[in-house]
Amino acid sequence: MAGLLLQLLLTVFVMAVSLQGWLPLGCLEEERTALLQLKDALNYPNGTSLPSWIDGDAHCCSWESIVCNSSTGRVTILALDSTRNWELGDWYLNDSLFLPFQELNVLSLSANRIAGWVKNKESLGSLKLLDLSGNDINKLIASRGSSNLSALILNNITTYGSSLQLLLSLRAFPNLTKLDLSNNDFRGKILGFLDLKNLEYLDLSYNTLNNSIFQTIGKVYVT
Repeated sequence: MAGLLLQLLLTVFVMAVSLQGWLPLGCLEEERTALLQLKDALNYPNGTSLPSWIDGDAHCCSWESIVCNSSTGRVTILALDSTRNWELGDWYLNDSLFLPFQELNVLSLSANRIAGWVKNKESLGSLKLLDLSGNDINKLIASRGSSNLSALILNNITTYGSSLQLLLSLRAFPNLTKLDLSNNDFRGKILGFLDLKNLEYLDLSYNTLNNSIFQTIGKVYVT
């Protein structure tokens, strides 16, 4: 199954942090405020998603789609798959929305009609796994600190025009060890541009590729 390993990895992240225990005393105010701003952005102009994220409720670690570290009270996982109502149209994501989350390890934003984003100059250095599958992305824009990213899910991406721009932008993430590019209709030898020396796992299923591409990938496990 396409992306099975990375989806399993995401599940393991959630389980590992959840086992730290439930945090009964709310969460940090700066992160609660940031979550409400993120909700407004996802719902712009008139969406209704994330109804449990309520202004005035201090217990944001108990809100849907959030996992917190029970020791620090900080958000470690945001699982916001298919959160933006489809009829709201394209969403241009502002990276600065996530800056307050200093311990954010996993960010899943699949199927949210992301068509691009505004780059910030600050760091998202704690992020280890990013899921942007099912969005309309022509290229990735790396923020400072994004070189720490180790797993990236980009299956079922809609690119307008050439997919080469998207593939070349992956070079901004040199420490990737796991990459899911399945179900993207990539063709020919273009994946030779990846040049990701730390890559260990690469999902290329449901693409149309020249067999010679596998000679350029080296010792990577390819599905």
